[in-house]
Amino acid sequence: MNAKIFPRFARRSLPPGAAVFALLAGAGVAVATTFSAGVPVRVPDHPLGGGTACAALVAQQQARGSVNYPASEVEPYVAADPADPNHLVGSAQQDRWNDGGSNGLTNVVSRDGGATWTPAAAQPAFSICAGATPGSPGYFQRTTDPWVSFSADGRVVYSIADSFNADGPAFGGASSILISRSLDGGGHWETPVTARLDTSTQVLNDKESVTADPLLADRAYAVWDQLVSPQSHANPSAYNHAFTYRGPSYFSRTTDKGATWSTGRIVFDPGQNDQTIGNQIVVPVTGPGRGVLIDGFDLITNKGGACLFTHGGQHCHGSSTSTAAVIRSTDGGTTWSGAIGIDTQQVASVAIAGHPVRSSDELPEFAVNPVNGFVYAVWQDSRFSATGASKIAFAQSTDGGLTWGPTIRVDQSPGDTPAFVPQIHAAADGTIGLTYYDLQNATPAQPGLTDAFIAHCHAATSDCGNPANWAVNGQTRLTTTSFDYTTAPDAGGYFLGDYTGLAGTGTTLNAYFGMALPVATSGVSDIFANHAG
Repeated sequence: MNAKIFPRFARRSLPPGAAVFALLAGAGVAVATTFSAGVPVRVPDHPLGGGTACAALVAQQQARGSVNYPASEVEPYVAADPADPNHLVGSAQQDRWNDGGSNGLTNVVSRDGGATWTPAAAQPAFSICAGATPGSPGYFQRTTDPWVSFSADGRVVYSIADSFNADGPAFGGASSILISRSLDGGGHWETPVTARLDTSTQVLNDKESVTADPLLADRAYAVWDQLVSPQSHANPSAYNHAFTYRGPSYFSRTTDKGATWSTGRIVFDPGQNDQTIGNQIVVPVTGPGRGVLIDGFDLITNKGGACLFTHGGQHCHGSSTSTAAVIRSTDGGTTWSGAIGIDTQQVASVAIAGHPVRSSDELPEFAVNPVNGFVYAVWQDSRFSATGASKIAFAQSTDGGLTWGPTIRVDQSPGDTPAFVPQIHAAADGTIGLTYYDLQNATPAQPGLTDAFIAHCHAATSDCGNPANWAVNGQTRLTTTSFDYTTAPDAGGYFLGDYTGLAGTGTTLNAYFGMALPVATSGVSDIFANHAG
């Protein structure tokens, strides 16, 4: 049962400039620690253009005006085995389309902490190009939004996807939330199980994630938003004229290690004209929130207009407000609280030479600290730069998501250099890592030169809610050569994904991210892994 949305969300911020990094009275002591990174390793891909059925489908979609980027990989995510942290499984979109989704997902495995990677011998059949046959759960034209998670005992790996058709009016056709499991550590993936299927062109299931319960080995949870369009034959841009879209949060769970999943149901409905996006469950293993399911998302509320966020990009008309928020369940997902606001986001977009970058924009990311149970949220925000450039905002909760501290800036990009697509993770010792891209090495002749960085707040630090405890450590470069973001797939903007992956191998942090040409060597974009610690 849902409580009402909190009527107000307190806006908390710190002023830009030097004051952001001042040591706050009573907030703790800045601790400087050494942090270094390795050399990026290219993760192998698995292009899906071959095969009679796939080739015919690609040709059909191209004939309708869609643009495919063969051998491209975008939007990676990675998870570490709690029973063997050197065992990693990653997933990414394979062969991205310009107008939404990809031909399939490519899953890969590392058994040596990310030094080497091997493609799964049997990939999850989330789409036609990935091998789904007529009548099977994954028989869809496209798929998107990869996410992976290990069960608490490491015996099951979950891989989730949003699969859909793109050949009709409104949202294009049926869409489904599909979850496949692997019982051999990611080498082979079973036929997906359907958590939700909607065949109406008025409905789009979107932006899902999966989280295995870290305390209960037989349980895992999936969350996503579902967008409902005003009429069956409306183009998605119809929100400009008929503000009747809505986007509630849906939830599904397994209690038998992924053999079956409950049918997705609404657990939070923001109401008419409003939506959630970026739903992601985290579960503290200690502290006041131990065992509580905390679903974090962006809550979009509209006044005099609407914003519609889908796998094809974002479309806005009038004014809207984005709020980083959470809902909580203390009974394994049976009942949920109303929305608890973290802060109003001052959404920061990114552009290169006037062309938009499709970054994480309004999407927050969440993590929990395994040592103290603190919950963290990060997002792109314009408040920390006089020019409105994107920087990375951070807020933390010390009581399981019930209340949240002040919003601070935690990226270490110089000046007004944009920092974007943040990802956060806490290592086994409690060190918090934050990865992001920035453009500090761009030049007038090459404005798209981009690098990936990691900043951190070390476990020895007494308070990571103090910006000085991030600033003292600076940032560590994860790339050895800048890549050109303007060569990435163009999907409503230059696109490498609106999130990346970050996992922990003991006290080391494993970053999993995309790079475009000239560093990419297969298609126009490839996935790379690197470690830091």
